[in-house]
Amino acid sequence: MMEPHRLPIIDLRGNVGSPCIVYNPFEPCYYILFLGEKEPAQALREVWVAPIEKDLTIDLNNAKRLVQRDSHIEAPSFKGTPILVPLKRDARLSAIRGIFNATRREYILTLSIGKHTYVLYFDEDWNLKSYRKVYSNSGDHGFPLAPIGAYGREHQALTTIPKGPLVKLGYFDNIDSPEKVSLILDKEYAFQHGWANDVCDITLLPRIALLYESDEFSQWKVKIALGPPTIDFGYHKKPGIEFNIGFLVAYLQSILPFHSHYVQIGHPHYTVYPDGKPKLLVACFRDTWSSRPDTGREGYRHEIHAVYLNNTDIFNPKTYNTLKDTIISPQRGQTSKWYYIQQATKVVLLITGIKNTTKIQVNEASSIEEALDQEYITTTLPETTTPTKITIENPAPTIRIKTQQKGTKITMIAYY
Repeated sequence: MMEPHRLPIIDLRGNVGSPCIVYNPFEPCYYILFLGEKEPAQALREVWVAPIEKDLTIDLNNAKRLVQRDSHIEAPSFKGTPILVPLKRDARLSAIRGIFNATRREYILTLSIGKHTYVLYFDEDWNLKSYRKVYSNSGDHGFPLAPIGAYGREHQALTTIPKGPLVKLGYFDNIDSPEKVSLILDKEYAFQHGWANDVCDITLLPRIALLYESDEFSQWKVKIALGPPTIDFGYHKKPGIEFNIGFLVAYLQSILPFHSHYVQIGHPHYTVYPDGKPKLLVACFRDTWSSRPDTGREGYRHEIHAVYLNNTDIFNPKTYNTLKDTIISPQRGQTSKWYYIQQATKVVLLITGIKNTTKIQVNEASSIEEALDQEYITTTLPETTTPTKITIENPAPTIRIKTQQKGTKITMIAYY
């Protein structure tokens, strides 16, 4: 879809990545947001936007650079300090993510420069209107935006960020207000999987799902973490109630048709835009196995490609046969999140790290809603003093695990 060396704009011939498609129904027009740079050896990304047609042709003749290196960002309606975008590598730009707010007819984007994360507001002509700094401990993973909706949760959008092998949920409160917007993160973690996680995405339909690039044995791959449908929250409208749920993980890349010449795959973005067909936009790296003559290190030239999902339902756990997560560990505590495992035929718990006799409890509920209402049953498993495997046949649709002993590690595998 976008191979840098073929592009007509010189400043994009080094690298393109972090694709994200947004739609303005009033023009109507689809746009692709992405990062681009002139020379990958310098790693000096810039933010671009361009119209994209239904055949995925990108109109680079009408592309616009939204964030330029060696400059500062200013907005007419903002009276604070301008955002500095210096020409140096430690001011790395994160993945760009965005949505269109149809009510106020403006684009809302998230971007980190170095460790500082901003929410940016653009008009329909992609002119910056305002911005606000919301976080100061960021990586280059980006902050996806998933508006939650009305009826008790207005003005909020879910997001997710990685912390090494652990992943957090969060939400932007007052996301539609540059004067009030703030980032609220869970103090705990949504899942713990892989060696490290980075550029991510989130969707709420048909269920809450997190998409990540994950470092697996020094090779970036894409994976998916599945949570419950939002309907399972029922009448629970309190902000942060979603922090009570955990996510089970599968390797998304294992079911997608990638050529082996692409050594690494990352930057996943799920969308049905602009042609109405489900697809995954990704960044592929084909040059990470050999050292560059000019730098002496491996290459990292990103290319943007679209993978059509056709009849592959990436949100159905049966597609993967098994989902898993390390649900209890020294990093995650002794009580797991609530996991939505409807349709699972059995659950296997792999229990390690036991130093003394320990007792395991299993809480089961018919739904996330009832679990949050404290309507569940508890089963106490036989005490154990050694690493063990426990199988739970025909589990309830929602499950939580507790242990008495600190330092215990429990990995849950759900079979479908």
